[in-house]
Amino acid sequence: NRLAPLPDPDLPGVQRDLPDLDRRNVAVFLVVHLLPRMNTVTNLFIANLALGDMLMTIFCIPFSFVSIFVLQYWPFGAIICRIVNYSQAISVLVSAYTMIAISADRYLAIMWPLKPRVTKRLARILIFLVWTGALATAAPIPVFSTLIQPTEFYDHCDLSICTEVWPDDHSDHGYSLTLMTLQFLAPLIVLITTYVQIACKVWAKTPPGESVKQRDQRILQSKRKMIKMMITVVAVFTICWLPFNIFMLVPLDPDWRPLPYLWFLFHWLAMSHSCYNPIIYCYMNEKFRQGFQRLVEMIGRRCCCWMGATRRKSDASTNTEMLQLFPSTTLMTTVASGVGSAAGSREWCRKGL
Repeated sequence: NRLAPLPDPDLPGVQRDLPDLDRRNVAVFLVVHLLPRMNTVTNLFIANLALGDMLMTIFCIPFSFVSIFVLQYWPFGAIICRIVNYSQAISVLVSAYTMIAISADRYLAIMWPLKPRVTKRLARILIFLVWTGALATAAPIPVFSTLIQPTEFYDHCDLSICTEVWPDDHSDHGYSLTLMTLQFLAPLIVLITTYVQIACKVWAKTPPGESVKQRDQRILQSKRKMIKMMITVVAVFTICWLPFNIFMLVPLDPDWRPLPYLWFLFHWLAMSHSCYNPIIYCYMNEKFRQGFQRLVEMIGRRCCCWMGATRRKSDASTNTEMLQLFPSTTLMTTVASGVGSAAGSREWCRKGL
């Protein structure tokens, strides 16, 4: 099974720490869609990347943790098995395809700066195509996902695990190779090709009209940041996904004792890539850091306004009830504080009597 866990009762629960890291993806998504200044074409792609990564965290961590580390079997039924496996594959493919879109957008902006940029409307169409392509690529997974009882223990206890069962090894290996090509090799080739050309272009470019010392210092700093980001993107993607893809393609003895541990290690490493994307694309970007601060301030102001409105409403309701229950007491308080006039007080007393 490519994206669903293998049962092993001794695997440690390392994946429990990933939900805390995924809060960054939520922050990225909110910054892009709640702050108008951050709603750019590139940031729409980054928000879609965060959405795909959130889907990975939702459908990978809870079900994998329960089925592997707590129960050592699949308790959620055959339908949830298909949904979870399908969703995990979709989230991985959405992230891969979105990374291609991000690199292509940057490539067009830097290599051909005078040509028209990608519009927001076109970006949304591309995002729709990304999800459509991911849904189509992962379509065979729910078809062949099912519950099996791999050993006598599971058969005796009437327990099952969630995995993929293909008609033959040739089909299984062929789809694995296709999935590896579309999810790993194609994005890696595109990232390396575009970012190498961008790095060469940026490194050779010198803007005119500035003093030599100021210009050189600013250019050097900008080049270092951009090249550092691009190297980090390629390196993290390769480190996270290469071991898992090799592991899934190399034929291994099913009875080999370290097999479940290696599967868990490489699976966890690959899935953790969803937590690194917001760090690479956003926390290394000054505009996103400023956007996070504005988002926190905006949420804080809204919370304060809501609490203030609730408090004022509560105070007004309390005063009304006091006025109805203790009219004379309320009048005495009003007169003593000098708020009401004498004529108004007498008129109120007549009505009260």
